[in-house]
Amino acid sequence: MSATPLGGTPAPSSPSEVESFLELSLVDEPAGVAAVRRASVEAGLPDEASAPARGKFLSLLTRLSGARRILEIGTLGGYAAAWILDTLPEDGHLHSLEIDRGIADVARANLRLVDAEGEGRRWTVETGPAVKALHQLTWTRQAPFDLVFIDADKASTKVYLEWALRLTAPGSVVIVDHVIRAGVVGAEADGSEADAEAAAGMAAALRLLHEDPRFDATALQTVTGRGWDGFAIALVTGAAAPGSAAQRVTVAPMGPETVRGALEVKNLGWRETFSKHIAEDWLDDMDRRLDADVVSWTRALQRPGNLTRTAVATTEDGEVVGMASAAPVLEESDRLATGAKWELFTVYVARAWQGSGIARRLADSVLGDEPALLWVLEDNPRAQAFFEKLGFTPDGAREELPPEWSGAHDIRMVRRA
Repeated sequence: MSATPLGGTPAPSSPSEVESFLELSLVDEPAGVAAVRRASVEAGLPDEASAPARGKFLSLLTRLSGARRILEIGTLGGYAAAWILDTLPEDGHLHSLEIDRGIADVARANLRLVDAEGEGRRWTVETGPAVKALHQLTWTRQAPFDLVFIDADKASTKVYLEWALRLTAPGSVVIVDHVIRAGVVGAEADGSEADAEAAAGMAAALRLLHEDPRFDATALQTVTGRGWDGFAIALVTGAAAPGSAAQRVTVAPMGPETVRGALEVKNLGWRETFSKHIAEDWLDDMDRRLDADVVSWTRALQRPGNLTRTAVATTEDGEVVGMASAAPVLEESDRLATGAKWELFTVYVARAWQGSGIARRLADSVLGDEPALLWVLEDNPRAQAFFEKLGFTPDGAREELPPEWSGAHDIRMVRRA
């Protein structure tokens, strides 16, 4: 006979009964979320994606992490997204990716049951290949994300984790669901070829979580009425990217094919660095000028006699993750006061690659070891510390920036021969 807990109710004696007991005891499923669960089941979507306890876990994690910008890779019927929306702050946004158009339509209809007025404002379901969408997100204002939830094709999980690093910041949280199936990491029970690929992909993802210093991670197995499974959770630490990965990044002069990527990195760098000084409208105008700026920069690169030096850092898959530019010092007063021949105008690196040594390689590419100067924001000690490592020191010169900079000042730093 089963033991009897306090209250006289027979104790649950199987994973299914335990799951039901815990959900009845702890989880109050909101009406809108319950409607999403029922609609997903009616649409023929897997029941395993509609577990109230797991949904409540995501809801609590959203609150615990203080997340406002959330990325979900793999929407399915929108049940997990519904739980997230239930607790997401009013000024937050959930961006969810779903490759199947039919399933995405179901998810959108379901999420309207939870937040009919929030589509496009608090939540978006984007349809299409995830990698393409993730690439586009690297330069939009939605990144960095505070929380990333991955529950998509298991064979590609490692790729999704790599993109998560590019789209988050130190302190962000990454969750990978369904890392175990039937007691085997990443595999289904029937052992098909597709399941073998899923198992290999998930094993590679777990290795990445362990070996990449930018993650601090663990994984837990779960046993429920839906089977033997588990999830992984990782904190993005902000540690340097692995040296091997950074070394596979190529630094070369900017060409027509890399201008757009370089300007996207620069524009995002401006937002991250100067948003407290420059009005949002000004930065929005900068983004709207992107196409025109690409044309202008491309023409400048091809102009005979152009002395500007440029460099871009490009990954193995062709993504531009950094850029720099320098030109001969034009102001005679600067030349006479500093003896510098070159002025460093820009050096920006995508957030996920900061601290990997790429910024130094870019600066070295456009300056070499020649005498140089630069102007840097006075209240940007992080940038000043980086330039000091390159041999630059403040020389006391200071100038006020134009009115749109809200009274900010630049200081001059010089590297002498």
